[in-house]
Amino acid sequence: MKQYAKYVLPLVTIIAVSCLMALMFYPMMNAQVRELPVAVLSLDEGATTAQGEVNVGDAMVKKLTEASAGDSSSADADEQPMVWTKVASQEELDKGFVDHDYYAATVIPKDFTAKQMAVKQAAAKAQIESATALAQTMAKAQAEAAGQGLTGAAAQQYVQAAMQKAIAAQSGGATGAAASGTSDSAGASASSDDENAPAVTLTIDNSKSPLVASLLKQSVPTMLSQTGVKVEVKTINAGDVKSNSSLPTAAMMGQNVLIMPTYMMSLIVAVLTVMQLGRKHYDSKPQRWVSFGVQLCAALVWSLCVALGACCIFAMLGSVWPPAAMIGFLWLASFAVMSVMLALMNIAMPLGAICGVLGLGLGMTSGLFPYELLPGFWRDWVYGWVPQRYIGDGVRAVLYSGDGWWNAASEPLMIVMCVGLVVFIVAGLLPLGKRGRE
Repeated sequence: MKQYAKYVLPLVTIIAVSCLMALMFYPMMNAQVRELPVAVLSLDEGATTAQGEVNVGDAMVKKLTEASAGDSSSADADEQPMVWTKVASQEELDKGFVDHDYYAATVIPKDFTAKQMAVKQAAAKAQIESATALAQTMAKAQAEAAGQGLTGAAAQQYVQAAMQKAIAAQSGGATGAAASGTSDSAGASASSDDENAPAVTLTIDNSKSPLVASLLKQSVPTMLSQTGVKVEVKTINAGDVKSNSSLPTAAMMGQNVLIMPTYMMSLIVAVLTVMQLGRKHYDSKPQRWVSFGVQLCAALVWSLCVALGACCIFAMLGSVWPPAAMIGFLWLASFAVMSVMLALMNIAMPLGAICGVLGLGLGMTSGLFPYELLPGFWRDWVYGWVPQRYIGDGVRAVLYSGDGWWNAASEPLMIVMCVGLVVFIVAGLLPLGKRGRE
């Protein structure tokens, strides 16, 4: 075996690295938008017409929510790109944004129906005025044809030419004003209708996922405009993240240069710490506990260096230093990762190394992509426990929401750190010499 190991080892390395790369990039290459939670709020007060009370906003909400619900008996019922959820008030919507329950929300104003009725009435009035102007033009052309002594086909051609000229003048706006006395008022009415067209506000939360925010900015206004309404887009939690690139993927990669270096450097430092400060054999259990304490103290110092290194990478690539709170958050994240890796490696070095590499492969995309974009396996078995997911949440909270080092992702990372300390205790209770025999 030793004779052929030098030939087999490169092949094994190639296979292992290929599998790792496949794990890292498979979710990215197979991402699909599924069930993005989007809120819709109608403040529309409705309007009274000859047919009774009309509320276009409520009808729009019903249409959106029913379309996203789909047919419950369909196999594709859970594959809708967006799930529209009706909220009852502005206060409820604001709370949903604070809790990051929604990626975006569409708010229908209180005068939505009234404006739509006004636009329809103005359009009907413009049509009547246009038809009246054409009728007057026809009568005038017929009188002129008779005055010139034209009859039969000649008179008909004269009237048709006059009508075509009038129609072209009306469609030409300003040109129509010279052809008809009523065309100017019709053009002004059309301009007024465009200004008074019903508009809804699309609010997008950039901090929940800049990638999804970019997708929603492109797709939702197009979808809503098909219903005949204007869409005013507003972005919240835009942050102060600057990039030299105009591509939306630059923001995503900006997060990645904080997430992945933090994890990778923490894993590498944990391996080096165990190799330098750990021992294969312990003479007594107190000696083992002292070694564990020294490793954790070293990890506490090195994790701060990891946080500073990740921020330096971000500054060098993004031309801006991240907020000071980022250092504190990444310090916590790095120490949490190191505590788990150190504990596993103190039980068995191969165990810790394998878990660390698997975490790297499985968790890379989970730190960047939200739950709704990941393939089924990552959604069900990976997203809930990989630390990159929580590191990504915390990075976005600091960069875009302006949160401090203690944010929504800090508590899960504290749990990760506690898990590492528990595994340390398990490693300390193992019989002496077990790690040496392995």
